[in-house]
Amino acid sequence: MVNLFRKSFEAFELKWDTEYFGVPSARVILKDNVLTDEYKEIEEFSRQFEFVTITNTDNKSKNNYWLTKNLGAFLTDVNVQFIKRISEISYDNVANVYEAYPYNQEIVDIARNAFKYSRFFSDPYLPSDKAKNIYIHWVEGAFDKLGRYFVIVNIQEEIAGFLLFSIDEKKEYATIELIAVDAKFRGANIGKSLLVGMESFLHKKGVSFVKVGTQIDNVAAIRFYTNFGFKYTNCNSIYHYWPHK
Repeated sequence: MVNLFRKSFEAFELKWDTEYFGVPSARVILKDNVLTDEYKEIEEFSRQFEFVTITNTDNKSKNNYWLTKNLGAFLTDVNVQFIKRISEISYDNVANVYEAYPYNQEIVDIARNAFKYSRFFSDPYLPSDKAKNIYIHWVEGAFDKLGRYFVIVNIQEEIAGFLLFSIDEKKEYATIELIAVDAKFRGANIGKSLLVGMESFLHKKGVSFVKVGTQIDNVAAIRFYTNFGFKYTNCNSIYHYWPHK
């Protein structure tokens, strides 16, 4: 198996997905309109695997047509990307930031109940128990890891919500991976406190930008980020492809 890095696309194995779902998995990123002679190359690469996630950057219509009409992949998500420049910060002592945070059952329980949107939920070929628990596995994989940061808000000795983020190697930007609030504390501005806590931490570290993506169906999340000053950058269509189904 050889990973491919071309002008208009990249293709590589996904070890995390392979280990978690128990099926050989890969990702293809279409960076531009795919050239005619590259279609076959992508197909041949994909047939080395059982499950392939294909990202059509900027939702290009030509690629969408080929993916559905010719390849037989199916759309599972349209991911909306946002970015925010970190400038003036209102410091918030409510939230605390921890790197390599140890395992915490409260956080796992919040993750189990908070997330309602995922491209994995609607794929009939994925093991349903694995798809259902993917966010739990995601959170558990971040505990005790250097380079993974949890922002936590506590109310009366209970964890009211958490935000998981990482910082790129050059420390130019951070990426929000997950954000969740316990149902009993919703409506108490916990989400805002989590974001402010993260931005205060990043500002001190000299990180200038923060990025986040969310599903286009998640209207509440889109409204939340835009109200907090995030700006839309682009949207990507996400396909699942099972070459041997």
